[in-house]
Amino acid sequence: MEPTTMSQEKAVGHLPLQTAWQPETAESGQTLLEFALMLPFMMLLLLGIAELGRAIFITMAVTNAATAGAAYGSQNPIDASDINGMQKKALCDANGDVGGACQTTGILTQTPVAINGCTCDSGSGTSCNPMPASGTCTGISCAGQLVECVQVTTHADFSSLFHYPGLPQTFQANGKAVQRVRK
Repeated sequence: MEPTTMSQEKAVGHLPLQTAWQPETAESGQTLLEFALMLPFMMLLLLGIAELGRAIFITMAVTNAATAGAAYGSQNPIDASDINGMQKKALCDANGDVGGACQTTGILTQTPVAINGCTCDSGSGTSCNPMPASGTCTGISCAGQLVECVQVTTHADFSSLFHYPGLPQTFQANGKAVQRVRK
């Protein structure tokens, strides 16, 4: 076998090392220009993703707060009539608590609305949906089983971080949870 010469390597397609290291000046400026043109669109996309993530987080927090308040009220009939306790649980869940004290400011912008109501189950498996009228648990006579339900509704208004043309600056997140009281 014959040794390979430098001229044979060039003929096969190998470039000298010095040529591979030299940048092509026309293409390096084009890349910078393309990046500069695409940067505003990429930043807008990134801000939109961050804003959407923030809206999802707030909506989940508001919904979870309603569920926490309803879970507190559904523990037993005594807690079901504790409207202030259900409201406090919802506020603490959404806004947080420091040292056992609920924060009054945070995600929830209004005091949660908590109600309890009763309906009669005659053996057909009555559910709490739709929610019975508030305050119907006293003096109700039932041939079957008395079913007590609680409902907690939460609400939050939040502003977007940036104003997007065509979209409102303030959005609403609402949560609602209905649960049957355990006996």
